[in-house]
Amino acid sequence: YEGGLKVWECSLDLCRFLAHVMDGTMSTESDFRHVTEAVRRSIENGGSAFELGCGHGLPACLLLRESVRRHTNSVVVFSDFNDFVLRDVTIPNALLNVCGLYQQQGNDSVDDSASQALLKQSIYAGGDWMGLSHKLSNDEVVLPATERLVDEQFDVLLASETTYTTESCQDTAYLMLKHLKVDIGVGLVATKRFYFGVGGGADAFSQAA
Repeated sequence: YEGGLKVWECSLDLCRFLAHVMDGTMSTESDFRHVTEAVRRSIENGGSAFELGCGHGLPACLLLRESVRRHTNSVVVFSDFNDFVLRDVTIPNALLNVCGLYQQQGNDSVDDSASQALLKQSIYAGGDWMGLSHKLSNDEVVLPATERLVDEQFDVLLASETTYTTESCQDTAYLMLKHLKVDIGVGLVATKRFYFGVGGGADAFSQAA
């Protein structure tokens, strides 16, 4: 068990950051323009996002909800080591987010519409990250409702508190380098400066990357 049942603080920080990007209140300085463009591209037609070690999946839920609101066909991949976390926490959270959106819009068939949106625009992948990486690279990941193939490279990769050990820092860095779109993809990592006793954190991730 890797802690996916807990809402970690950094996932909330990442949600706030994404919200600022999408509502246009993020800085327009050149350092952030690349990030802003990638996040916005991820929720447009043909866009894609991938959350590593998602747990509750709040950052990815935010992108999925915004994509559904905009009626685009972007794809969000939620990944967690534990299948039961995806089943008991991640998928219910995604449903709640999309259901809430449809309720605000006055949709008469909230549950059916939300379920269809999840089938068409999201994938929930359990198990080892490297196994999922292999499947992506070998064109083995498809959307259930449309059988649309998911490309192995993404506009945005999200990670909240996945860098809590030296090894996990290396894995996070490797996956971002491998599965981000060349030159335009952006990896967003929300982490603590240091995780006492296990050796991970911001500095360890910077060294791994």
